[in-house]
Amino acid sequence: MITSVLEELARLNLGERIGMNKIILILAILVLCVTSAMTQLSPTRAQTPVTFTIGWSGSTLDTLNPAAFTDADGGSKLVSTLVYDSLVHVDMNGSVTPDLATSWTYKNPTTIDFNLVHNATWHDGQPFTANDVVFTINLLLTHKEISYLHTFVTTIASVQAPDNYTVELQTSKPDATLHDYRLVNIPIFPQHVWTTVGNYTSFANDNPIGTGPFKFVKWGGPGTYAEYVANDNYFYGRPHIDQLVFQYFTSANAMALALESGQIDYAGPTFPNALVSTLTSQADVQVISRLGPEYYYFDFNGYAQGFGNPALRNKAVRIALSHAIDNQELAQVVWGGFAVPQTTIIPVALGSWVNPNIKQYDFNLTEAAALLDAAGYKLGSDGVRVGPDGTRLVMKMEVPSNYAEEYRAVQEISGWWKQIGVIATAQITDIGTLSQESFNWKFDTYIWVWSSTSGTDPDLFVSVFQSNQAAPAPNPGFSDSGYQNPTYDQLYTQQLQETDPAKRQAIIYQMQDIIHQDAVYYPVYDPYLVQAIRSDRFTGAPPGNLPPAFQGTFHSLVTSIRPIATQTQTSQTTMSTTGTAMSTETVAAIAAVVIAALVVVGVVVTRRKSPKKGQ
Repeated sequence: MITSVLEELARLNLGERIGMNKIILILAILVLCVTSAMTQLSPTRAQTPVTFTIGWSGSTLDTLNPAAFTDADGGSKLVSTLVYDSLVHVDMNGSVTPDLATSWTYKNPTTIDFNLVHNATWHDGQPFTANDVVFTINLLLTHKEISYLHTFVTTIASVQAPDNYTVELQTSKPDATLHDYRLVNIPIFPQHVWTTVGNYTSFANDNPIGTGPFKFVKWGGPGTYAEYVANDNYFYGRPHIDQLVFQYFTSANAMALALESGQIDYAGPTFPNALVSTLTSQADVQVISRLGPEYYYFDFNGYAQGFGNPALRNKAVRIALSHAIDNQELAQVVWGGFAVPQTTIIPVALGSWVNPNIKQYDFNLTEAAALLDAAGYKLGSDGVRVGPDGTRLVMKMEVPSNYAEEYRAVQEISGWWKQIGVIATAQITDIGTLSQESFNWKFDTYIWVWSSTSGTDPDLFVSVFQSNQAAPAPNPGFSDSGYQNPTYDQLYTQQLQETDPAKRQAIIYQMQDIIHQDAVYYPVYDPYLVQAIRSDRFTGAPPGNLPPAFQGTFHSLVTSIRPIATQTQTSQTTMSTTGTAMSTETVAAIAAVVIAALVVVGVVVTRRKSPKKGQ
């Protein structure tokens, strides 16, 4: 614009032809140009980056290297999904959805073709191709020292890339868990980075490169914080937030205060129910309560070679004692109603995998006493029942120290059992001690929890009742009930290889019924995970059955959340002289030209007012 104005000035015959109106117009244009330029130069409020800060009181980030994950490394695994993508992931209802794979087709029960996205790039700008998938899976197949991730490839026989955007996967046998247990847990590594790594498990990976929605910025170390920025080139679209910060807390109370003060914008993985009323009373906080893939259970040590009270090996005794537990009452007493009573060994949150036909043993102390009488366990003179072999129904009822709130539950159960002649001493036991008791089968009963951090497939929850999982120390397996049943084992193998979801569901329903009929466990409840968001700042927490900030669903949260239009983050306001603003030198030059033009115009005006020579 400046140039065109100057050209107009030069073109005009200022001494003779210019009119006053045109002079004024030119002056106005010049003044507007300088004003605009100076406005751009002057400090203004820049486009403030939108930062979403998540407070976290659960497992902390302790490694940036996915190859170093362990089965207890939930914190590191959760945060890694910001950076790394998998072939598939699960949505907020636990269903498998595309990620790096847009679709897949079964050629036969053991051969699957995956079609990959074409527009994904690594955070360093390199293109993502099928070769990266092949490299990652072969790496995990051949390096068993990457122990945690190796468990997810044990049924994969081979993998190849027919072209840059197709992967053919061959399994050793039909695998019903391939997608929502195995593939969702395999982060895809960039081949061009990891081919140069020497020791995979000790690799620092201090600048992790992935294809995910966020890029790594920095990490303060375990228990501190981690920072990320949005990936502008994310293949499913740039996130709605610019920066993401993870802030770790050791206290739920401190986290609640940080949420109230605005230090954080979201909080998880859960608040104790004692804080719920405080959170719900805050106008700017929205509480999100959803069930997670977990459940608390009351365990009977029924292992034939174990050292618990031998009466618990008797199914009739276990059924009788189950009638003397009221999980409806316990959900209220222990969790204040923030729990759903369980009926079976599959968490309520897993939806269609839960057998709806199973009803929990009704709470009936009269029936419980009658069943014990029928089983030969009569009341002694001291009010304690004694079995036909002289076994007294006296036992311990334990809870691990990290679930101390469950002590209230075992106190209640102990009181009910006492009314039917069973003496159970409630106690809190150090988690390490109780773990050793469990491994060595030196316990009677306890309350503990099964929780899945590896997706929403039901396999974990049914696998622990296999006969081969009940074994003596030092290799006891995952069973803590000692249950052994060849029929159940056959059904387990069948469901594992049944890739038709409806047929697999029917098998898993049958397995649940067997466990219920034999009273192997008494499933107690599935607590709500209580999370919260600053609803005055952000919206878009994804709806669904599962918690937004949880293993598997976290990806949906961070890509859906967005700032509220009226949000202002004054703490992050910066003053900008960059972007589209003109430089100081440019504006100075414009000002000089304008001043010169004003001088010229002034002369012209003077000449117009002066008489011509000779007049």
